[in-house]
Amino acid sequence: MTLTERKFAAAFCAVGAAAFAYALFVEPYLIETVSLELICSRLPKEFDGYSILQISDLHMRRLGRREKRLQAIVRKLPKHDLVLLTGDLIHTTKGAKPFYELCESVQAVDGVYAVFGNSEHKNGVRSRKFAEEMAEHGIEALINSHVEIERKGAKIALLGVDDPVSQKDDIPKAVAGVPDDQFKLMMMHSPDPIGLAASYGIDVVFSGHTHGGQIRLPIIGPLYTNSTLGISMDHGLFKGEQLFRLIGFRAGRTQLYVTRGVGVSSLAIRFGCRPEITSITLRRP
Repeated sequence: MTLTERKFAAAFCAVGAAAFAYALFVEPYLIETVSLELICSRLPKEFDGYSILQISDLHMRRLGRREKRLQAIVRKLPKHDLVLLTGDLIHTTKGAKPFYELCESVQAVDGVYAVFGNSEHKNGVRSRKFAEEMAEHGIEALINSHVEIERKGAKIALLGVDDPVSQKDDIPKAVAGVPDDQFKLMMMHSPDPIGLAASYGIDVVFSGHTHGGQIRLPIIGPLYTNSTLGISMDHGLFKGEQLFRLIGFRAGRTQLYVTRGVGVSSLAIRFGCRPEITSITLRRP
């Protein structure tokens, strides 16, 4: 190997080491607050400007550096009308106590609601007990069920399904009893069943699970999302023609938002894919 080749190899290794250090020690803690305005054709006028904070994929083990940073960010945000926790909240049972401590900073006018992800069905987590404990801390778990939210006599429905990855989701059960003409929001951890949600006329679906791919390379994009929908639905807002191209049929008014989430799984790194929480405002046309 020539001197020039050795210098090039050394420089390449240095750049690789720096990128890995950034992905391990820096980017996983650079939590971004994404602001999103959704135009919803059926939204009652009483809910125009309704605000929602979505937090997902915490994968909590402890109240560490990332979680404390999240606490600080949430405390500075204006109080939202609704907070949605879209699954994979704790990684093991040890994460429950710090999760409740974190949630002391999370408040909303109309309450805090959660659905389960695959993490809530493994690693020794007892989902039923977890749901009961959450209720004691002011968080309601929607397990294939729904609630109504009222504003000046007008009502919308908030639906939640159990984890699709663990095949515990039951959208028909969650929708049962909701009038067809009522505006519907739905939480489901994975975006995989978006086709079925669209067939039931859900107006807006909030999901996570993909972590945005966690590792996103320039030009190439995400390498893997752990979703049956593939890397094309890694994160962001999907509706209209874009959603049609991805699921193969027209989803009508249904809009899907997939968050990159906060935590990490498998490889504890993020590259080109900052963690996020999402502040959503619902608007009439």
